[in-house]
Amino acid sequence: MEKRNLYGTWVTTKLIAHRGFHDNNSDAPENSLAAFKLAIENGYAMEMDVQMSSDGVLVVFHDDTLNRVCGVDGKIAATPIEELKKLHLYNSNEQIPTMEEFLNLVDGKEPILIEVKDHANIGELEQKLTDMLHNYKGEFIIESFNPFIIKWFYQNAPEFVRGQLSTDFKNEKMAWYKKFLLRHMIFNKSNHSEFIAYDVRDIKRPQIKRIKKKMPVLMWTVRKPEEINEYREYFDNIIFQDFKPRDFFNEK
Repeated sequence: MEKRNLYGTWVTTKLIAHRGFHDNNSDAPENSLAAFKLAIENGYAMEMDVQMSSDGVLVVFHDDTLNRVCGVDGKIAATPIEELKKLHLYNSNEQIPTMEEFLNLVDGKEPILIEVKDHANIGELEQKLTDMLHNYKGEFIIESFNPFIIKWFYQNAPEFVRGQLSTDFKNEKMAWYKKFLLRHMIFNKSNHSEFIAYDVRDIKRPQIKRIKKKMPVLMWTVRKPEEINEYREYFDNIIFQDFKPRDFFNEK
């Protein structure tokens, strides 16, 4: 497959709102249709999270559990869509969107960065998502912390742009060597990542500059405007929240 050059595309030229242009203390909390509508109105691309309910419906939600956002016990993967739709996001009137509802709302108006959450039994969720995206007319790219999810898309939907999410993983419960492999993105070549998205808290690594010469680097999650200038040499674009950034692309 011909190597694609993402520099100069929206991936490196359009600010990306983390989980939509949201405020969890408002009527537009994270990963809500209201937050995605605000991102569109403000001209931002948007990052969002996808996982699957117990009865196989793709939903837009970040956490594995419902406690933090919905205030109830339970896991997304163990709850049917009928029950999920009874819940509200924080204290708002917003419900957990399905992927179908999300795509219908965005409808190509702004680009989408889709994070596929880590999960067992790779394949079913990915195939459902691929089928949906083949019928979607807007621009999108796919990312995941799990390098084998990225590899699935390379093998089964190579036309989709895909990238590796990473951080230092120091608080994760896993063997040290797994943390090392993931932190240093050792799987990038085998899963054919075309961009990376790296944690702002740990982005000042020599390999980030080396990778940046080969593919775009997105920095997440930027919560302070001053982080843009502090780490500017390490990234090509930002995934932001909690403030309204200026168009730093024109300031380079």
